[in-house]
This record gives sequence, structure tokens and C-alpha cells, in this order.
Amino acid sequence: MLAGVLRGFFRSLNDPLRRNSLFLLATHGVIGLAGFFFWRIADSCYGEEAVGKATALVSVVLLLHTLARLGLDIGLIRFLPDESDKPAMINTSLTVVGLVSAALALVFVLGVRVWSPELSVVRDNAWHAVGFVVFAATTSLVAVLRQGLFVAYRKAHSSLAIELAGALRLPIVLVFVSAGAYGIFVAWGLGGMVALAFGTALILLVQRDYRPVPSVRAAVLGRMVRFSLANYIAETLRELPGFVLPVIVLGVFATEAGSERGESMAAYFYIAWTIASVVMMISYATGASLLAEGATKPAEFGRSTVKALRFMLVLLAAAIVVVFLVGRWILAWFGPGYEEEGLMLLQVLCLSGLPMAVNTIYVTQKRMERKVWPVILVYAFVSSFTIGVGYALMHRLEPELVGIGIAWLGANCLVALVAGFLMTRSWLQARRSRRQASAEVSTS
Repeated sequence: MLAGVLRGFFRSLNDPLRRNSLFLLATHGVIGLAGFFFWRIADSCYGEEAVGKATALVSVVLLLHTLARLGLDIGLIRFLPDESDKPAMINTSLTVVGLVSAALALVFVLGVRVWSPELSVVRDNAWHAVGFVVFAATTSLVAVLRQGLFVAYRKAHSSLAIELAGALRLPIVLVFVSAGAYGIFVAWGLGGMVALAFGTALILLVQRDYRPVPSVRAAVLGRMVRFSLANYIAETLRELPGFVLPVIVLGVFATEAGSERGESMAAYFYIAWTIASVVMMISYATGASLLAEGATKPAEFGRSTVKALRFMLVLLAAAIVVVFLVGRWILAWFGPGYEEEGLMLLQVLCLSGLPMAVNTIYVTQKRMERKVWPVILVYAFVSSFTIGVGYALMHRLEPELVGIGIAWLGANCLVALVAGFLMTRSWLQARRSRRQASAEVSTS
């Protein structure tokens, strides 16, 4: 049986859609594991206080890189395959993202004593400031390569490769112990620079005439900007619950039962959401791979869509079974309260992966059609419904956090019903049109 499973797995790697989806999932797994070991090493060498400040610096950089991408990573997936001047599109995207990220980082450094005085280490001297700006820009550029450019080329194994190269930050963190919190941040940033250098070299393997020269082509940017910015809004809305809900949980329970209870409940929610995000990533990774396939071979998009949906459902079913079987022990590893308060929440969140598969297909279809407003509406509804209804249900069910999971599942199920109806109607109309066209040809 195991041999049959392994044969099926390796056979799936021959298909670009499945192969790239699996490599994207593996990439996110490496990011998670490397991050876990990096912070454990840092904690043992630098101490909790330094780690706390360093994690805050890294969190700021990650926020800035989210804001700086401007949806150009998705724009590359959609437009790069049929672009005649691929080097110009690559350099334009990287230049814009790099400049925006550097500008945002510089604004943060200049005003750090106003909005985050505890992170004023970035203004201790000019080298600290320059390092912060450079590392912020580097992080944004690596993200564009990882989840945009290499996905567009259907070379997601390169995304995995650059994250493995970035894992060199693990031994590097041992070098800067004397620099305290900023030393941890430097080690983390240098890992990103290694990943960027390696990623740039890998571009040359898939685009021989590429030269990494900063430049902005107005025509190229004009073609991408509307689509990319709309997807930037959509992706921000998609990620909003993950940013907002931990704060809501903290505030609600801290107000009612004290700060210690609020912090504990926020931790229980965050860990359950983070683990469930691995399951949710199955849909997101496959959707990105499907968009790349559709942009490369538009005529085969329908066939690729069916294949992608089947692939997602198989992986999701397997992941959900694993969570229901061993989720209890995974949560218990973090502490006793995590299992009691977070298990049912984790299970409900993972079940939402099934309707999310349908929603991902619908979103990808609309992106292929360059109709982004439906995508924005989907993610706006899911986010607002989850936050609003989840807040209302928090104290009405036991365990108390499961209401958020039910709100997330309900939102995705409602969208899946509408999206499924719209896609089925579109498919039936297309089939009728093909039959009519065939009948006209036969009669003539």
C-alpha cells in the first residue's frame, strides 16, 4: 500500500500543476520550520528580552513587505507567461517593490521614536538604519521571487530552493551574539540576502537574457497596475482576519477576565489558527499554480481547473483526517490549555478548507478573466462575516473560541454556494453555446 502511495506521489510530480502546488506547500513548510529553529537558537544564545525585541523588528519588516508588494507578485503570475519582454517586466516589478519597501522602511526609521520608541535601536546609528531599510527591501524582493516570478515560470522548486538558501540564517545567528537584539535581526536579514542572491542566479537559468538592472518601464507597469493593485486589496482582505482576530480575542477576554486570561486565550487562538493555516495553504498554493497554468495554456484552463479541484480535495481530505487524529497531541505539545480551548476551533477551521477549495477555483477563474471586483467582494465578505459573527459567537458556545471557527466556516460555505452556482451556470451556458455552434456547422 505504501509503495502504491509513493508511486502515485512521484507520478503526480510529472504534472506541472500538481508539482508546483506541492513545491509551494513544501516552501511554506520550510519557512515555518526554519523560523521555529531560528528563534529557538536565538532564545538560547541571546535571551528572552533580546528575542522579544528582535521578533518585533522582524514583524515590522514582514508588515512592510506585505504593504510593499502591491499585488505585483500575482500580476507576474498572470501576465509574465505571455509577455514579450519578460526581462523588462521582471525588472519593473522588482524595482517598484524594492523602492516602495525601502521608502516605507525609511519612514518607519525616521518616525520610530513616535510610534514605536522601544524599537529605536534602528536609529542608534546610521548603519542600523541602513541595515533596516536594506533588509526590508530584500524581504519584499524575495517574496516576489518566491510567490510570483517562479510560480509564473512554473518553477516552484526554485521557490523552495531560495528558502533553503535563506535557512543559512540559522548558523549566522551564532555570530552576532554580542550585538544583542539587533544582532538577531542582522542574522535574519542576512539570510534573506543570501536567498535573494541565490534567487537572482536562478532567474538566469529560466530567462537567459535577463540582467538584474533596476528599471521601470511605464508601458509594462501600466499593463499590470490595475490588476495588481486590485489583487493587493483582495489579498489584504484575505489576510485581515489573521491580523485582527488575535487582537480582538486579547481585548475581549482581558476586559472580562484580566490581562492574563486575555493573553492566554489569544495564544490558544493564534496557535490553532497557525496550524490550520497550513491546511488552508493547500487551496492557496494550488490556486496560484492553477493561475500560472491558465496564463501559460489558456485553452486548457477548464481541464486544469478540474484537475486542480480534485487535487485540492484529495490533499484537504488527507490533512483533515490527520488533524482529527493527531491534532489533540499537536496542541498539547504547546501546553494543557491549548488542547482544551483550541482543539475544536482547529478542527472547524480545517473543515473550512473544503468550501475554500471551491472559492479558490472561482477566484482563480476571475483572475484569469481579469475581473478582480468579484475577488475583492469574496474576501471582503469572508473577512467581515468572520470578524463580526465570530465576535458575536465568542461567548455563546463552548469552548468559547469555537464560535470564530464556525463564523469562518459559515462564511466560506456561503461563498462556496454562490460561487458554485455561478460557475455551474457559466459552464452550462458554455456547453449550450458549443452545442449550438456544432449544430450550425453540421447543418451548413
